[in-house]
Amino acid sequence: MATEIKVEIIERQTIKPSTSTPHHLRSYKLSFLDQMAIVIYTPLLLFYPITSTTSKVSTRHHAMSIDEKCRHLIESLAKTLTHFYPLAGRIVKGNIVECTDDGAAFIKARISCCLSDILENPDGQILKRFLPIEIESKEAGTGWLLLVQVNLFECGGMAIGLSISHRIADASTLCTFINCWATIALGSSDSDQVLNLPEFGAASVFKPIEFSSSSQPPAKEVVKEKCITQSSKLVGNGIV
Repeated sequence: MATEIKVEIIERQTIKPSTSTPHHLRSYKLSFLDQMAIVIYTPLLLFYPITSTTSKVSTRHHAMSIDEKCRHLIESLAKTLTHFYPLAGRIVKGNIVECTDDGAAFIKARISCCLSDILENPDGQILKRFLPIEIESKEAGTGWLLLVQVNLFECGGMAIGLSISHRIADASTLCTFINCWATIALGSSDSDQVLNLPEFGAASVFKPIEFSSSSQPPAKEVVKEKCITQSSKLVGNGIV
């Protein structure tokens, strides 16, 4: 099945924060824990099938064309990056993120099948192709800190693949980012009272170590072993 499905990249662009990062926030130090983190991307795939809805907000978004949805995602992502400004920066000197609004990668891809084909018969090799970059790419330590790939299916369904550098964010930060992006995309007030915003202050608790060029910690490699993956399907009305 993997060879039958085509993933065609139709657009690439760089999304910068909608508001420039203030000068006093343009240098962000990684914490000791961040310095020790393995250089990989943390991936996440979100699937959005075409469904009927009664919510006024959801109905408005449901009526959007594919192009309108993509523009809306881009605009809301730019606003979200204003709050998560380190994700639009680049790591330099191993332990500093220059938050100079270089931006995040936004990729649009066309998928030659229906979303139901993927959800009914999930295949790990196929799912990897819906992510914007290889999980083990060394760019996680030197290049993009956030990449987003919007996958458009023939049925009108959509899958959003995110890759975020593990050097700067863990699963908790990724969830906070997703919740903030969703809140802004849904049109909620862009205020601290509505948005669950992160605090980029780990370095003040876990002090970074200043390594000399000759005492840099050895690069960590991902150990590949055979493993078993199980999937579970949870139906909303079946959860008590």
